[in-house]
Amino acid sequence: MTTYYAHRGASTMCPENTMAAFRQALREKADGIEIDVQLSKDGEAVVIHDETVDRTTNGTGAVKDLTVLELKQLDAGSWYNQACKDETIPLLEEVLKWIARTDLMLNIELKTDREPYPGIEQVVIDAVKRHDLGERVVLSSFNLETLRRVREISSSASIAVLVWDNVDGIVKCARHLGAEAIHARPGFMHTAESLRAEAAGLPIRLYTVNEPEDLQGIAPGFVDAVFTDSPARLRKALGDTAGTEVSVSFMQNIP
Repeated sequence: MTTYYAHRGASTMCPENTMAAFRQALREKADGIEIDVQLSKDGEAVVIHDETVDRTTNGTGAVKDLTVLELKQLDAGSWYNQACKDETIPLLEEVLKWIARTDLMLNIELKTDREPYPGIEQVVIDAVKRHDLGERVVLSSFNLETLRRVREISSSASIAVLVWDNVDGIVKCARHLGAEAIHARPGFMHTAESLRAEAAGLPIRLYTVNEPEDLQGIAPGFVDAVFTDSPARLRKALGDTAGTEVSVSFMQNIP
């Protein structure tokens, strides 16, 4: 059974990395959600993919240069649909509080591949501990130094190594870090490193899989999980009856 993570929430149906997208992922029977975390000017963990707010809000500027108060005043939904104008940038605390009331797993990507965000590892680990969600949370990053710091802070944290194109030696790095998985693009499955991962017992989770064709040539059962923008649609396309296609009106109040 493949695990389905909603990539930035159910981001086909709702604006990415918003509470609406996370609630929609639950409605689409995703097994978990994937979010991106950065730090505000005042050191709070906030959920947004880009290092600037320009693309997904009505504001401008770097996340690191804006306080939580300034970030929370931004409209994080209208860029997607005017009916989503009340969506804001979530705090990590908000998401964790909500996740704790569900059975969802959570993948938190620490966005330190461009901005270092000193101290982000401790902030995120402390937040996860406060909500007693350690067994349901995976921390991932493209930045190996970030993952090393996570491991120094917590020997029990579940971590995953994110890779883009430069995959040589990634299995060795993952094993050294005590990572529980490798997160990669589908093309990774056609490399020698994927065979090394299998031999080492390292699960492989693929991003971002939105069409069955993305998994073409990959043996069933070889993939532990997929990250998708539309969990219900992908489940249906792959013939997985556990998920149900869900249509949501943007005007509907999603609890």
